[in-house]
Amino acid sequence: MQDDESAPADPLAGIPELTTYTAEFEDDKVAGLKLVADSVAQQRQTASRILIFHPLCLALFSVVLAIVTQWIYKTRSDLARVITTWAGLIMAYLLLVRFLTKDYLIYAEDINWDWLDDDRILVTKFGEEIIGALVLGWVAGDGRGSRRKRVGRGLIRAWTVRLRYRGKGVGTGLLEEAVGIVNEKGGDGIDFAEEHANSKRVLRPFFNTAFNRRDMKAQDALDEVSRQRGTFVKRGSR
Repeated sequence: MQDDESAPADPLAGIPELTTYTAEFEDDKVAGLKLVADSVAQQRQTASRILIFHPLCLALFSVVLAIVTQWIYKTRSDLARVITTWAGLIMAYLLLVRFLTKDYLIYAEDINWDWLDDDRILVTKFGEEIIGALVLGWVAGDGRGSRRKRVGRGLIRAWTVRLRYRGKGVGTGLLEEAVGIVNEKGGDGIDFAEEHANSKRVLRPFFNTAFNRRDMKAQDALDEVSRQRGTFVKRGSR
């Protein structure tokens, strides 16, 4: 008679636990705020790519290169000068892009304790790492009419997930936690703040399509979670 085989190993053993909760300790709050600040600073990279690769910018820069080439290049011996000039113009173009997008770093530095004020910060932790954060504020009702009108509503001032964990449901989990809190407080809805952490624009409106599309996707995600999890009377999106 053979001995009983040992039970198979748990396939989830060793995988860190994923938890979403309201940050109470300073370390968690600091990590959450840093994640929000990083997301603001990362917008500089997006804005830079937009400026560098936008068809209009590329067309104008190509015209400049063509004019300079026509002006400098007379004989084959001028080829080295043309290449050197091109390199200088490209460097100047990149420096201009850096200058035009630098304000995102300033906005990132504004994400601090004063910015948080008394609002609640929700975090998602994977093992010991904070990988998602949501800042939830509250707008009080006007004090008139029914009790529901007096209670108020939730206001999301920031919502972000660390880059390598995006698209895996972490952001949805944060929205669900926020909606649950608004439910518990008897609020009449939840919206993104008009001046949320990632709402700043440093480029002309013509270049902001990607940022506007991102905000619309975020609003759609919140609307879907509110529809599924919210017990409040929804008054429509912002």
